[in-house]
Amino acid sequence: MRKKLMKKLGIILIAISMFSLLGCSEVNQKQADQAVSLLEEKYNQKFVATHIGERYGTATNDTITTIVHPEGKENLIFKTKVTKDGELIGDGYIPKLISDQFNNILKKELESIGIESETFTLAMKTNSSGETDTSITIEEYVKKYQPGFFSAQAIVKGTGNITGEQFEQALTRAYEAGAETIYQVQARVIPEAEYEKAREEFIKLTDVSSSWFLDYNVVEKIDAVADPNGYNFRYSGGHSAIGDHDS
Repeated sequence: MRKKLMKKLGIILIAISMFSLLGCSEVNQKQADQAVSLLEEKYNQKFVATHIGERYGTATNDTITTIVHPEGKENLIFKTKVTKDGELIGDGYIPKLISDQFNNILKKELESIGIESETFTLAMKTNSSGETDTSITIEEYVKKYQPGFFSAQAIVKGTGNITGEQFEQALTRAYEAGAETIYQVQARVIPEAEYEKAREEFIKLTDVSSSWFLDYNVVEKIDAVADPNGYNFRYSGGHSAIGDHDS
C-alpha cells in the first residue's frame, strides 16, 4: 500500500514539474516572440530569439533581456531589452553590425600575414539606440554618433611567434576606417589546440568580460592602440585555465 501511494505521489510530482516547465516555456516563448516582433518592426527584417536572459529584477529594473540574431546570421547575436509593458528600450543590433565590420577588417589584415583572429569591438561614450539603418558604415556611424574611442577584445590563434609589431597594419586600418577615432584592443593569444573551441564560443558572445578568458590557456596578451600619436603596444603575461566560469 505504501509503495502504491509513493508511486502515485511520484507521478503527481512529475506531472506538476512538467506543468511548471511547460508553463515557464510558454511564458518564455511569449516574451521572446514579443522581443522579436518589436525588432522586426524597428528594422524591417526577420529575427530569431535564442533564449531569455535577465528577468525584470527590482522595482526600478522592470525589463527582460532576450538574446537574438537576424534570421540566417547566427554570428550576429545581440541582446535586446523590453519592459514588462512591452516597450523596446534598447538593443545591440547596430553596435553588433559595427563590431562585425571591424572584425572583418582586422581578420583580413591579419590573415594576410598568416594570423587567424576574431575581434569584438565596442563604441565607447556614445549611444546609437535610435539608429535603424542596418547598412550604416563605420565612417557614417562615427560622423553621426562621434564615439569617444573604440575598445576591442580579440582572440588570436597561437601558431607561432605572435608579436605586437604584427598588429600595426590591422589596427592602423581600423583607425582609418573609424575616421581616425582611437582604436584600442586587448588581443589574447590562444594555443592552436584550443583556438577553434574558443572561437566557436567567442563569436556567440553578446559581451566579453575578462573572466571569460580564464577558461582558456592564454599564451600572451598584447595591448595595442592606434591613435593620433601612431601605433603602440605592450605585452603582459598569459595564464593557464583555472576552471569553468560563466560567460
